[in-house]
Amino acid sequence: MRRRAFIGFAFGLFAVSALAAAQPSAQPGDPKVIIISPKKPGTPGTTPGATDSLDKSGWIVIRPGGKGPVYPTPTGTQPTTQPTNPGSQPALVSNNGLAVPAPGTPKLDADVLFDYWFVATVDGQRIGYIQWGAKKAKKNDQELYVGVKYQNFTMSRFGNVVSQWGEESNVETPDGVVLVAGMRSGIGKDQALVLTGVVDGKTLKVTGDGAAKGASNTDWPEGVVGCVREPALFKAKAYKVGESFDYRSYIGLINRVVKMTCTLEGEDTLALWPKEQPRKLLRFVTKMEPVGQFKLPPATTWVDAETLEPLKMESDFPGFGGKLTLLRTTKDAATVAVGRPVELFNAQSIRLDREIRGIHEARGVVYKVTAPKDDDPGTLFATDARQEVKNLDPKAKTFEVAVSARHGPVKVANPLPAPGKEFTESNYFINWDNDGVKKHAASAVRQLPATATDWQKAVAVEKWVKVNMRAFEFSQAMATADNVAKTLSGDCTEYAMLSAAMCRALGVPSRTVLGLVYAPAKDGKPYLAYHMWFEVFAEGQWLPLDATLGFGGVGPGHLKIADHSWYDEKTFAPVLPVLRTLSAKPTVTVGKVEP
Repeated sequence: MRRRAFIGFAFGLFAVSALAAAQPSAQPGDPKVIIISPKKPGTPGTTPGATDSLDKSGWIVIRPGGKGPVYPTPTGTQPTTQPTNPGSQPALVSNNGLAVPAPGTPKLDADVLFDYWFVATVDGQRIGYIQWGAKKAKKNDQELYVGVKYQNFTMSRFGNVVSQWGEESNVETPDGVVLVAGMRSGIGKDQALVLTGVVDGKTLKVTGDGAAKGASNTDWPEGVVGCVREPALFKAKAYKVGESFDYRSYIGLINRVVKMTCTLEGEDTLALWPKEQPRKLLRFVTKMEPVGQFKLPPATTWVDAETLEPLKMESDFPGFGGKLTLLRTTKDAATVAVGRPVELFNAQSIRLDREIRGIHEARGVVYKVTAPKDDDPGTLFATDARQEVKNLDPKAKTFEVAVSARHGPVKVANPLPAPGKEFTESNYFINWDNDGVKKHAASAVRQLPATATDWQKAVAVEKWVKVNMRAFEFSQAMATADNVAKTLSGDCTEYAMLSAAMCRALGVPSRTVLGLVYAPAKDGKPYLAYHMWFEVFAEGQWLPLDATLGFGGVGPGHLKIADHSWYDEKTFAPVLPVLRTLSAKPTVTVGKVEP
């Protein structure tokens, strides 16, 4: 194992936690069996109930539960509650770390390659665990290696305790050539994002169930490193201080291969566990190449100087508001239930310096922003008809964002051209071509006249979603519109996805918007909280609406970061602009206010 695990899991958590903590009720074992074939993508597989590691057709079966080549314990049966004897389990001690035991030398079955368990903390506060294992398997007498990385984190948002789970998997040859890559992540009630693909030359041909169905293929350069081969990278040669190596890694959450650069920056002598003698460790720092304008912060990995196995990983983690640390330990210590979850709202909100009374009825506000952690701060926020970025000082990394209210169409000298099919067609997330969304859309406009404009239809949708969503809760990450149409619950992402889908079902072009929204606080110093709303195209212009408020538009309390159609998108890549803003660690003060 190496830094890619940290990158991959951290990236997934960024994507899921940027707007809402991910889904607790759909356990990893809920999705159907994932059946993949290194040689015959698209060929029908075995029945979902198959339990043999290799079925009669010779397919490799990676299943969330039951028997199979996945090692160790299937993710669907990972402990999610407090152990029966909590008094015997390690407890949280201080911000300096956890009083967890050293991993020791686990007893492994003959076909097990490795079995790593990490307790995960943010600034010393337990949030969950990561488990990483690999095992030998066979297909038609060919020896193959199957690796799985599974994470289970528990967090809180507005007092709602929720869990986020995700999994990456690979099938590889003994010499490290990746044949199959897969990813699963909970996104909504009884719903998971599933992406699997078979490597065919220089292309990963994506296939499978759910989101993988019809997903875009992705480029696959030679030498992509899978999760089984990863531990060998530190052992490839005797690295000298200052020496670096590059490798390419597949990040399933965005369905892309990215380059990592790992540098041996020094040697440390540290005691990682209580009552353990200090040991010599090699300190590697890994940096990810930018994906567009986004990149994760650098991360540090400490490996044992003798065994060259990773023991501790650490990185700034803006999505959780602190430093994320992974420390190797035993399975029992890693899977202790989280007793005091991290509160995400505090980490994912920006504190303002003063209150703005009547913000949603105001005409405009100028915000002054400092973004010390971004190389191009002037592009952190969007510029459009109601928002302008101005007075940029690149050296000081300061600028202003002038935001105005918009409650319906205005006269424009140069109307925009009609938007393309990406804003009208049904897609994986904004999927309107189903009975549930169509029924709700028809209900929303039932009282409107036949001559109703697109804007009137969109306002009716905003009002209907505001009234009929039964609960404003935070247990989902990015559920699809058809799923929300069934549950009628969720947070701002679910409100936006359903609203956009209902508008498209009525023939009104739509898209979602990611940004910040003004949120009052009891002490008088409000927040700008990460938020999602939607926009519709009417009368030659894009117009904002927010079904969580139902005001028939938005005021200057909505700061736009980016918008997206979600066309042909089955990953969390559209969330990257928000993650970039989180990583920039901006401070915002209130300037001029137009009441």
